[in-house]
Amino acid sequence: MTEEQNLDSISKSILSLESIITNFFVDKHEAEFAKYLKELFKGLGNSYDKEGFFTNEGLAFIFDIRKNKKPDEQKETAFILDQITLLQEFNEKPTSINFESLSSDINTKKQEILSKYTPETWITWAAENAKNVTFATHVTKLTHSVIDSPSFFNAIDATKNGHLSTSILTNIVIDGAVKGMQYSPVYQFLELEFNNKKLASEFSNLGTSLLEGFAKNNEQMLAWNQGFAAATSEGKPRAHFLLKQMYFPINKDSSEFNYHLLCNVVSSSKAQALYEFSRRNSKDAFKIKNSSKYSNETYFNFPNKASISITASNHGNASQLNNKRGGRLGLFSCQPPVWHSQLKAPIYKTNFFYELSRNYEVKENIQYLSDFLTRFESLQLSIKDPKRMRWVEEWIENLADEVLVYVKSIQALPAGWSATEDIKLKPEHQILLDCYRQDDDFLAMKNSGDWQTVIIQDFAAWLNNRLNKANEKFTPQDAHTKHWIKIFKANFREEFDTKELTQQEGKA
Repeated sequence: MTEEQNLDSISKSILSLESIITNFFVDKHEAEFAKYLKELFKGLGNSYDKEGFFTNEGLAFIFDIRKNKKPDEQKETAFILDQITLLQEFNEKPTSINFESLSSDINTKKQEILSKYTPETWITWAAENAKNVTFATHVTKLTHSVIDSPSFFNAIDATKNGHLSTSILTNIVIDGAVKGMQYSPVYQFLELEFNNKKLASEFSNLGTSLLEGFAKNNEQMLAWNQGFAAATSEGKPRAHFLLKQMYFPINKDSSEFNYHLLCNVVSSSKAQALYEFSRRNSKDAFKIKNSSKYSNETYFNFPNKASISITASNHGNASQLNNKRGGRLGLFSCQPPVWHSQLKAPIYKTNFFYELSRNYEVKENIQYLSDFLTRFESLQLSIKDPKRMRWVEEWIENLADEVLVYVKSIQALPAGWSATEDIKLKPEHQILLDCYRQDDDFLAMKNSGDWQTVIIQDFAAWLNNRLNKANEKFTPQDAHTKHWIKIFKANFREEFDTKELTQQEGKA
């Protein structure tokens, strides 16, 4: 590259940087002027409403924020000014409003804000107050906005496999702390990026010519550099009574221990990384999941996640990244995985129903049913009311569902497991649970025996036993047994269909 081309490239870079900074001031002016106009316009609306002018539909529409919306391409300040101009065309005007004086006040305020965001004026103010801004990975204000201890930047390169630390993050997002919300614009200015570098990082070099295009002379530019450099310097570490503290014993001197003060400072950069990681599902993924539709897109879920609010009423006063997280810190579950026991066939049980006795849902339904039945002297008294009858049926149906889930899970085991020596399980139960077994003796027994009746009766006997265990006051009667058999048989009819089992065997 020739010297002329190099100078041309530098010139374009400077122009691009100047445009970024200029746009920053334009946006700041627009935001502050829009805030002023919104409050002004709201006051106008209150005056019109107070004097009863909203009976005019045209006036009412102007102040209706739900119906009267600005076009997407129009700036908010221009839209509000247009609405104020439209108000002057109506004959109905509150006596308390002088539009000529109002127009003068608006122009005065506009010039005041323009003067405030004149580059030289604003940069001088920002450089003087940059000492109130800190760029860091660990922001002490993250847990309480009153804490004024210096934040610090993690510069440790060492990492340890299996430990999630700030050092191990590949793309660290740098946080910022401000001593008051009035200094947030200084942080936002230093956050501006040019050529993938934040402006804050450029001021580590006090001789940088980054702001040369805005300074009236070299002395002013150097003063600005000196001021902004304060945002990147670290203060001396200092504890605060609102920080989480603990004293760690280090040695014993004569009869007394010496202690080292440890302060737990949350890594804001790591908190932001976890926040972004947990929110990586696309909007489409959320919609598809909520509508229970199929998608080949991976959906990430974080069970048992919780959050704590961090100065939620004034987010930015804790840290700038905390503001982006809505004033919350995510808490992720560190519980160990829940181990499930391996599914085993009930080879050493005569009645498979007793395998269900430890099931939480089963025990809960039996307890409800037992408590219900012991309130009455007989089953007839319990179920003579249709509503009571429905409760009893629902609990039995729930138990039948749990039995069905268990049966299906055992039927999924490799066929033929019941052909085991010394098996204690009743042959009738083997037929139901090992229904795809194909040897001749087994098929003959399945097709000839009345194994369904045995299953039904065993269910009723098991349930009566469990009800008595749940409450000794319950004494099963014939009426109870007959009722359990009736409901269970109706809910298990498909499982007792030998033809259906045969068809499934053929498909398999």
